[in-house]
Amino acid sequence: MKPSRMTRRQLAGAILTTAATAAAAQAPSSPPSPPAGELQDARDQNQRTGETLAKVQVPIETEPAFHFAA
Repeated sequence: MKPSRMTRRQLAGAILTTAATAAAAQAPSSPPSPPAGELQDARDQNQRTGETLAKVQVPIETEPAFHFAA
């Protein structure tokens, strides 16, 4: 039996197909969750920032004009 020959393009295609199949088979990993204390600190800071911004009076002239176009 004579060994079959494979071109470089055929070899690259076989490798890419195998790699794509292996990548698709892996389950996506979930991002690590931040520690509970760090998350609560960020929420508290957002709350304080929102309260501070709510106290600031902004004249209507500084408001941008909104034009929604579909």
